[in-house]
Amino acid sequence: MESTSRRNRIFSNFMALGILQGTNFLLPVLVMPFVIKKIGADGYGVVAVAQGIMLLFVTVSEYGFNLTATRALALHRNDVGKNAKLFFTVLAAKMVICIALFGVLLLLISLVPFFRPHFLLYLLGFTYVIGQSLLVSWFFQGMEKMKYITIYALFARLLFVALVFVFIREKPDHRFFIFYMGIGSLVAGVFSIFQAIRICKLPLVRPTWSDVKQELKEGWPVMLSYISINTFLSINVFILRLFTNDLIAGYYSVAEKIILATRQIPVLFSQVIYPPLCQLMEKGTAATRSFFRSVYVPFLLLVLLAAVGLFVFSPSLISIFLGPNKGNAVMLLRVFCVAPIIVCLHIPASQLLMAANQKKSYLRVLSWATLINVICNVLLVQVWGSVGTAISVLLTELFITIGFNRALFKNKLAGYLSARVL
Repeated sequence: MESTSRRNRIFSNFMALGILQGTNFLLPVLVMPFVIKKIGADGYGVVAVAQGIMLLFVTVSEYGFNLTATRALALHRNDVGKNAKLFFTVLAAKMVICIALFGVLLLLISLVPFFRPHFLLYLLGFTYVIGQSLLVSWFFQGMEKMKYITIYALFARLLFVALVFVFIREKPDHRFFIFYMGIGSLVAGVFSIFQAIRICKLPLVRPTWSDVKQELKEGWPVMLSYISINTFLSINVFILRLFTNDLIAGYYSVAEKIILATRQIPVLFSQVIYPPLCQLMEKGTAATRSFFRSVYVPFLLLVLLAAVGLFVFSPSLISIFLGPNKGNAVMLLRVFCVAPIIVCLHIPASQLLMAANQKKSYLRVLSWATLINVICNVLLVQVWGSVGTAISVLLTELFITIGFNRALFKNKLAGYLSARVL
């Protein structure tokens, strides 16, 4: 009975988190045909590079709280006082990080010639970083109540789509694309804060500087891990642009956006199973093995089927976004189809490492992966262009999967994972 209840709760939270994160990734993908038609593939290439920088900033501002704070919430879920203290402390820490990041952005615009022609794009785009910092999805994830913020987030993303269709009319309007994403994120963030306070009856707690510093210290290794993984996901189009041109970067970006949206499915699954996994590890290996058998194996089979479907329908998908001028985007998307499967294969190991608080092992794997990705990118893009970039992504994902599973055995945690799902 408890197992069935847990599966139902996981499914409910997966659907809610899927809608929340899916709108973050899918709606920008769905507006691509319209945007490319208005600003051109080269203009979209400029926007894609800026989006990569903003996503890296978002990663820093999130600081790994969706793992460290979520784990803390899962372990003392019924203690309102502790939850309120953590809630307001994490929000304060995120605002401190945002102020520092804005200073970094101003320095980049002032000192790096690459950023100067597009300074307005980057300055306005920073609203997206602020909005994502205010979004308290980490709190609802830890409380396993994701459904409460889904409606507000969906409304905010639809607002983004409306702004794009109304105001993106010509090539210079590319400067406002990320700004419109930021407006939607700000709306979702503010509503999510009020919803968390209302639903969970959180008393107002004034965070202390010592508590903020403690949270920053606690999340530091995880933040570095997330910077590593998001650097490898965001920097690819930037490196490709350095060696090619805006048009090639634009074609690559279309295929990459589609696969990143698909990649979010296993990522969402890992986020949903993390809170219950933290609790189950307290009960022993039998509980976690049963959990993975009943939840993970069926999910892996579904992802395999989805990857096959994506491979088959790649030409149709690319045609929706690029029309008859596909470039090599179809081939790139088909190369990328393996990525979600590889990501699925490291979910049990990665989540067990974090649930066991093995942050250093987690960080070590992702740090090496980022270095490998940059080296492979620089070498392969000069030989095969954008295809080399896609191959670099797959090699990096494969390294991460092997690294996490190796770390699982090294830290004597393999007993928590049934041999059937290795």
